Amino acid sequence: MDKETFLEEEKKLKSTVAKITEEESSIEDTLSMADMNYDMENLAKGQVLQMYVNKLANMKKLKNTPYFARMDFKEKDKNKETFYIGKLSVLDSKTLEPIVVDWRAPISNLYYEGKIGKASYKALGEKIEGEIFLKRQYIIEKQKLKKYVDINVTGNDELLQNALEEKADDRLKNIVATIQDEQNRIIRAPINSPLIVQGVAGSRKNYHCTSQNSVFNL
Repeated sequence: MDKETFLEEEKKLKSTVAKITEEESSIEDTLSMADMNYDMENLAKGQVLQMYVNKLANMKKLKNTPYFARMDFKEKDKNKETFYIGKLSVLDSKTLEPIVVDWRAPISNLYYEGKIGKASYKALGEKIEGEIFLKRQYIIEKQKLKKYVDINVTGNDELLQNALEEKADDRLKNIVATIQDEQNRIIRAPINSPLIVQGVAGSRKNYHCTSQNSVFNL
């Protein structure tokens, strides 16, 4: 690891956690001022409040490990952008710019299947072409950056081994950070087409099939 790069990434992590905390406080203020009593005539109000409650709960879960990967991508005829990929998306409520991109989002498919160089992904039926400049994986524990590794394909052996050595509950939570490109294709396969998945015991077949539902319910 390059020391200067590590310090830059450490600084980025701190600013991301601070931003999530800011968004968290904003939602808490909104909920504290809201009238939580509503009837069937105000069902829409109840749904909005529930959305805020769910968003707050997700942010609290996310804050210790806000993301597990980074990807630098330049869409054709546009400026290069940096995407930090995590288990859930977080938007800046003021700018609506993504702070963290959900691993199930179409652009995240580039991280799992794309390689450094020219690449493309599909979103809303349209093919988006461009170039990947960087793919990076992180080990983050309790808001502290432990390590980063630059990769060209997903499934870095060292990070995968770390995940496998975790206790079972944590291993399941962190499984999205170690999905291989073949497994990603299973998860993102068309949900209305037959799909046969073969694998030995413990190869996460059930997880990847149920993850397919989460992708299409995003």
